[in-house]
Amino acid sequence: MKVRMKTDHHHPFSSGKFNTTAINEVLGFGDVFGSDDFFIHELDVFLESKKKWVDMREAFKNHDLITDNYNTYFFEPKNEEDRKRGYTLL
Repeated sequence: MKVRMKTDHHHPFSSGKFNTTAINEVLGFGDVFGSDDFFIHELDVFLESKKKWVDMREAFKNHDLITDNYNTYFFEPKNEEDRKRGYTLL
């Protein structure tokens, strides 16, 4: 999924995986920097379902983004049941 730094709207990059060795960090992959770790509070995420950029913390809070049951990957929910639960079963 597309994410961007709140301070840099010109260079969106992709992410979808948590840094499992840290708290509140995701792994980001982009053309400008390669790969790096980013704190969730520093990022906006583009939600395909709403067609707009949203603060990543708010997206998790509202269940616009959910995780897998191992808390390793994050993504938009595929159905209303996963959205209510807040995670998906693998």
